[in-house]
Amino acid sequence: MKKILIMACAAGMLTLLPACGGQKTSDAASKQDTVQTATNSNAPYADPSQENSYNAKLGGKDFVITIKRAADKSLPTVTDDLGKSFYDNRVEVTITCNGQPFFSKSYTKEAFASFLTTKSETQGTILLGMAYDSAKSDGHAIRLGAQVGQVGIEEGPAFCVEIPLDGSASSIVRDTNQDTTGDDGVE
Repeated sequence: MKKILIMACAAGMLTLLPACGGQKTSDAASKQDTVQTATNSNAPYADPSQENSYNAKLGGKDFVITIKRAADKSLPTVTDDLGKSFYDNRVEVTITCNGQPFFSKSYTKEAFASFLTTKSETQGTILLGMAYDSAKSDGHAIRLGAQVGQVGIEEGPAFCVEIPLDGSASSIVRDTNQDTTGDDGVE
């Protein structure tokens, strides 16, 4: 009697295993189809949106620097060497000084266009992003690092955006001592 009960339970489990396994296979296949569909899509790729805020005490004043990067579908798309299309990014920079609005500007790759000198710097590149540069900022100016580069590779020329604390016009210069490795101080 015990043998029959054990055999019945074992037989029942064996009939359930393919059903459970089949369900997992179906889920895996459906996920795989979804990934393949997304990968083979002809829609332009968009970098994920990004927002960073930095606090700085410069010239005896408290500054909050907010930098937001987002793909901008109104800008021309960029095509890489493999023929894949990408949306270019727009970077919004807002700065407050002691809680009051101080600076606000929107940047696209076009702001850096006069500094892009080679075909590889102008074609297939987007504005990758910007960040506050605490090492170069001082009591005279807030300095932001910016980079235009090839999508996916994330290499390209670096720039310094200088925002004077006296309220005069901001400026852009090509960074002649660029380090895009992101490992300063790492040994």
